[in-house]
Amino acid sequence: MALSDYEKQRLENIKQNEALLRTLEIPTTLKQKIKSEGTALRKHNPPTKKEPKLPLRTSARIRGEAPSIKRDLDIETIEQEQSKRSKTIDSLGAEDQDKLLGLFKTTLLPNTEPTTVEIKQEQDEHGKTPDQHLSTQLEQLKIQHAWATVKVTPSRINGCLFHPSDSKLLGCAVDVDGYLGFWDIKNQDEQGEPVVYQYKPHKRTITDIHFNPSDASKLMTSSYDGLIRTFDMNKAEFTNWQVSDSFALTSFDLSQDGNDIWFSTSDGEIGLQDTRSNALTVYKAKEKKIGCIHLNPVHTHLLAGASNDRTVSVWDIRMWSEKLVEPLHSFEHGYSATSCYWSPNGDLLATTSYDDYIRLFSLDDGNEMKLKSAIKHNNHTGRWVTNFRARWNTNKLNGIKPQHLIIGNMKQTIDIYSGETGKEMIQLYDDDHITAIPSVNQFHPNTQKPTILAGNASGRMVCWDY
Repeated sequence: MALSDYEKQRLENIKQNEALLRTLEIPTTLKQKIKSEGTALRKHNPPTKKEPKLPLRTSARIRGEAPSIKRDLDIETIEQEQSKRSKTIDSLGAEDQDKLLGLFKTTLLPNTEPTTVEIKQEQDEHGKTPDQHLSTQLEQLKIQHAWATVKVTPSRINGCLFHPSDSKLLGCAVDVDGYLGFWDIKNQDEQGEPVVYQYKPHKRTITDIHFNPSDASKLMTSSYDGLIRTFDMNKAEFTNWQVSDSFALTSFDLSQDGNDIWFSTSDGEIGLQDTRSNALTVYKAKEKKIGCIHLNPVHTHLLAGASNDRTVSVWDIRMWSEKLVEPLHSFEHGYSATSCYWSPNGDLLATTSYDDYIRLFSLDDGNEMKLKSAIKHNNHTGRWVTNFRARWNTNKLNGIKPQHLIIGNMKQTIDIYSGETGKEMIQLYDDDHITAIPSVNQFHPNTQKPTILAGNASGRMVCWDY
């Protein structure tokens, strides 16, 4: 079909316009509206079971029947018929039932709603709170030694601490094979390697480690082998104190004068050894393992214990007798409680549990205790990682205002929380040095500025300092 003069002129105009646009480098067609980069929301359509439908009601006229004064079916009759055909659902499939029970367990966890009023810290003349000042200081911590990590023990580290001296950074660690390792952190040998010394004082897992509060030259360790051994740093020799072959010792603590040794066992006992008279008393405190005990540093008559019976209990040890070991308080947890430690001021108790919470309980002058904070934290370490334990910074120079605690993280960070507000202050991480979960962490008790020792499941350690 021949084009009219008008059509020819229109096509010629289009060609000229396109040529002009090409010279200006302007696209000749418009793009469609760009869709949102966000993930499209999905509609939840749960599967439904089809129920057999009742036949629909029809009028007598449609059915071709003569009108009747009495109705064939009234509403009540219909509902009765429907109820006969309807079925109840009282159970789920095995897989769905297990998932739902797991959901209920996390929903119904005890002691997750604080009963105390949230504390708001006062700001100084610069507009900063104590937490903010400490966070600024902690941000300056670095791993400064020449080695990525230092192999201090052969196997998984189960506990660590610094020697109290502030003139020499000496790290100590114990592992699950019974080894005790010493690391001279700021020194190296002639070949440029770290200075590490190892002993094997126990035949089984070393469960706890402390320096004697009254004599920093005495390092003490406990083990599942029933021994508490003391290493004399002046002589580099061990001495033994054996409770019994039948006791698997899980933790211990000492009175401030170093004369009384309190210990716990895997069978739920708590024992007291008086080193002056050598008298030994053992109490049955729980039916299940007590994995951690700690004496209050201020109110020294209060002893806290964390148990596999899902509780953390607080006892007044002055009230104990051979027949009566009743706690003042017993706090329920969702799963086994793995640790409990009093703050340096003695007014807070930090607990950890497999229910993925760190809990802070406050203590008043009348020995009453209330839940102050419940901090969500993944504590499912599994079999090959040492249990996370929230440990306080006991350093009087930098650990008191505000009180704060440290704990490992499954994402390989070290988390530090404020004991005053329960809020996270900082996460420490160094991808050049950290390649495993730092599950065991401790602050130095006496350095001028915060210093941290961290150990992992490979027996390796790092030191964070300035």
